[in-house]
Amino acid sequence: MSKGYITEIFDSFQGEGPYVGRRQIFIRFAGCPLHCFYCDTSYAKDPHPKFCDFFGGSSMIHSEKLIRNPMSTKAAVDCIKELRTSTPDLHSICYTGGEPLSSAAFVKEIAAEAKSMQLKNFLETSGNSAKRFDSVADYFDFASIDIKLRNHLAVEERDYDNLYGNELECIRIAIDRGIETIVKVVVVKNTPVGEIEQICKDLVGLDIKFVLQPVTAHSSLQNADADIVAPDVKELFELSATAGRYLEHVMVIPQVHKVMGIR
Repeated sequence: MSKGYITEIFDSFQGEGPYVGRRQIFIRFAGCPLHCFYCDTSYAKDPHPKFCDFFGGSSMIHSEKLIRNPMSTKAAVDCIKELRTSTPDLHSICYTGGEPLSSAAFVKEIAAEAKSMQLKNFLETSGNSAKRFDSVADYFDFASIDIKLRNHLAVEERDYDNLYGNELECIRIAIDRGIETIVKVVVVKNTPVGEIEQICKDLVGLDIKFVLQPVTAHSSLQNADADIVAPDVKELFELSATAGRYLEHVMVIPQVHKVMGIR
């Protein structure tokens, strides 16, 4: 069995997208190759954290536990089993990051074990590698795939088209495998309407839920000199209307967990 690095394992409520409010067990995998300027989980960018922070269930009320990395598949599954006993309202296991696809073999083993326990698996990914996504897709019921905009600065400009191509291919793979597919785009103030329109044209005819997620305003964790500002309501109406000309299931959903003050 594989070993891998996990930043944290905990149970909470999904705070993004159409499944907001659903109880999940989150596994946050360590490391991410992207550099989005609005990143709010920069603590998970370290690919080799010394410990995994484990909390939730009774631990959420009392204390957290540190588990030494790298973790085995069995250790991660044992955490799922422990949290499962206190989450009768559980919707699914959420594999997030960082970037889970950076640990694809490890993710695949954990997801396979969760499947054998009759649990549903929910992948949150930037979609930066269609090859790695393809290797894990058969084990997932839900996939929330980001599309990064040029102004997110996730990669160097010369690498953007390759990233975008991988994201689109991940979306197509997910749909072909029968995965319920959510496409999420984080939008900031002055997001180019034309860029959203082109993305939606590229998604025409695909069975997806399309989420425009206004960025949660905060000081940039990547750039101390950059403030992160959300679009105003007028901008959101325009972006949503633009998407609606091409796609059927369009929604604007902010990060609700930030409002609730939870992970």
